[in-house]
This record gives sequence, C-alpha cells and structure tokens, in this order.
Amino acid sequence: MNTMSTSTTAREALDVAAIFPQISQIADADLRAKVEAVWQELWSASEWRSFDDLPTSGEIAYPAKPHSQCVLTMALSIADAFEAHHGLRVDRDLLIAAAILQDASKVVEYRPDAAGKPVHTEIGTTFLHGFWCAHVALQHGIPLSVCHIMVTHSPGAAKFPESIEGKILYYVDQLDVIAIHKDRWKKHLMVQVQR
Repeated sequence: MNTMSTSTTAREALDVAAIFPQISQIADADLRAKVEAVWQELWSASEWRSFDDLPTSGEIAYPAKPHSQCVLTMALSIADAFEAHHGLRVDRDLLIAAAILQDASKVVEYRPDAAGKPVHTEIGTTFLHGFWCAHVALQHGIPLSVCHIMVTHSPGAAKFPESIEGKILYYVDQLDVIAIHKDRWKKHLMVQVQR
C-alpha cells in the first residue's frame, strides 16, 4: 500500500482553519499558506476518513483533534503569561505554526485497521514521530526552526527543543497527555556541579 500518495482529488481537503482558528493569527501570510499546504499534503496521503476519528496515538484512544487544539491553546496562554509577567516576547508565528504542525504527521503515521483501531503505517514504523511532517514541511519551505520543534516535541526525540517556543510546546504537549491519559513523567534525582 502506498503510504504517501499525493493525489488531492480523491478526498475533500481538510478545513485547517476550522480545526485551528488560530492559524489566522500567523502574521506572515506566506508561512500561514505553507502550514495549510503541509496539512493538505499529509491529509491527502492519509487513510483516515475523518480527522475526528484519529486517536492521539496507538496507546491513547482519546481523539487527536481536541488534544492538538488544547496544546495550541495552552501554548498561546503561556506565551501571553511570559509576555505579561516577564516581558519575554515569544515568536507567535513560530509558536502557532509549530503547534498546528507538531502532530500533523499522525495522519500518515497511523492508519485505521478493519475495526477502525490505529495501526502504524510504514512511515510510522520507519521514522520517529514528527519526522515525516518535518520532511514535508521542509519541502514546502517551512523554516528550520519550526521543523526542529516538530522533531523534538516528543519525549522519544533524540534532542530536546532549543527554542523557548519548542520548550513551551514540549511541556504543554506532555501536560495535555497527563490530562487525557496518564502521568508518564518520572522524577529523577539529579545533582549537577557548576564549574
């Protein structure tokens, strides 16, 4: 089965603005259009009939849509709090673009089996979560800073996000997983010597 068909005529386009109304807050119109184009390319290759049917993961049956929406909402709230209380300006275009795209590859990382349960596709078993979306995003000219966040937003990533926008998304994503699933964080004793 071809997991990356690029035919967009076989299915209706995804209404990205209805799912993520905050996309309109991306000031850079070119970036906004590219975020939309990445979602459309991934959706056209997806085997899911409706975005509402996509679960958060194979382990977490909760729908991906409210999870992704909550992550975006929390990320923007934290950006607002950082600015109000610390005067720290967060790049909102970068934050919104990354938040909208961070889990977009799930539509091609999973497919529904005969019973509608999620199973990994070849993309999902070959690459780490977020890689395929970053790959497609680079082809559309999405900045490296956004792509870096996509491949580092998950605890399974080899690197930790470098930017404040990436760190915000990393933590709010994990907090939302705790809210909808369970706490997977463990506290480790860490002694660090400063030199």
